[in-house]
Amino acid sequence: MQQLAGKRILIVEDDYLIAGMLADHFRSAEASILGPYATLEAAECHAFGADLAVLDVNLRGEQVFRLADRLQRARIPFVFYSGRDMAEIPARFADVARLGKPCSPDEAVDLARAELDGQEATVDQVLPRLRVSARLLVPDSLAADRLVEATLKLALEEEMDLSGTTLAGWLHQLMARALEARAHHLLN
Repeated sequence: MQQLAGKRILIVEDDYLIAGMLADHFRSAEASILGPYATLEAAECHAFGADLAVLDVNLRGEQVFRLADRLQRARIPFVFYSGRDMAEIPARFADVARLGKPCSPDEAVDLARAELDGQEATVDQVLPRLRVSARLLVPDSLAADRLVEATLKLALEEEMDLSGTTLAGWLHQLMARALEARAHHLLN
């Protein structure tokens, strides 16, 4: 398993046993581990040396979103890792991959590899994540599907501009606009 050879993976997790297992998953793929760090302050000191970060959403009662914002600005890919309800993740991170606790070694390594290889490259690959995001934003499943449809219509109408973002990020930006512009129509 040499899928992550030489890659530096930052692990931000406050549960010692879970952090150790996650580190083992990545070491088995020959990644270098930064951490694990149990506090936001410790993780922030080492975050910018990482190729990828794995972030537990809640660190001893403190949300990790401040670090996620900084990583996003620095264009360092990251995934959220949590056993809690992923719906508590703010909408601005709708296009960020999520890994549930517990996970298998293959799940962790495959997701890390996919993020390091670049976000999904086709609409077919992005669509499932887009649908999940819509369902987190709109509780009614039919309305969520209409939101995805409105997003895709916007995508067809606009010139694609991926400067500074990925296809998934661009589509999620369009989804936010579609929701803002058509919220009352989506729910009817």
